[in-house]
Amino acid sequence: MTRVARDSADSMKKEAVPLVSVDVIFATSRFPTYKIGANNQIVEVEDPKVLAMKEVIARETAQWLEQQKRLSARDLASKFEKGLAAAAKLSDEARLRDAASLEKPVLLKKLRDALEALRGRVAGKNKDDVKGAIAMVEALAVQLTHRE
Repeated sequence: MTRVARDSADSMKKEAVPLVSVDVIFATSRFPTYKIGANNQIVEVEDPKVLAMKEVIARETAQWLEQQKRLSARDLASKFEKGLAAAAKLSDEARLRDAASLEKPVLLKKLRDALEALRGRVAGKNKDDVKGAIAMVEALAVQLTHRE
């Protein structure tokens, strides 16, 4: 065989389609059966094994979809913890608001006392400013008592 012929044969071997592996498993070991149905159309005859397989797949798919809809215990615990943290935060904010509203008269009294002490230490224009501040605090105290 000449060198050109050998090269040509080698290149043909490289271009050949690879064979199917022997470890391939087919769903059935036989070809499907067909029959002629209405309107002279060819219809495949369903094998009972194939029908059973379709039913199993449909049932497992339905179960999987149902499982996807359910929440896991971890998801429920996470949602509960988030809700609990939000409730605690709202509770703390409400408690602080209530505490501040209960302490308003006390805060106004302390502010008035501090301004009274300051009025004794200042003179001139600053003394008039302190008197005006004391008058505003007293007006706020009156407004507060009217609201309550």
